[in-house]
Amino acid sequence: MNSYKTKDIESALSKKGFQVHQSKHKIYILYVNGKKTNVRTFVSHGIKEYGKTLVSKMRNQLYLSREEFDDLVSCPLTEEKLLEIYMERDKI
Repeated sequence: MNSYKTKDIESALSKKGFQVHQSKHKIYILYVNGKKTNVRTFVSHGIKEYGKTLVSKMRNQLYLSREEFDDLVSCPLTEEKLLEIYMERDKI
């Protein structure tokens, strides 16, 4: 998929354990067992849809492949599997 609606990305992140922090951008930070991790991504306030370039940046921030990011947004990727991916990559 080349583009994603911002609301779909935000919804998926929220369902997978990310919490939003407001600043110039919305910062989504992954929390595990109530503790903040270093896994985070930024979502701009004014963008309604993310194209290829911004999705690529977001995937890099989240340490995910294209396929994993697709699964994150379309929701076959569970929170448990996402945490497993991050543990394997020593991100949490």
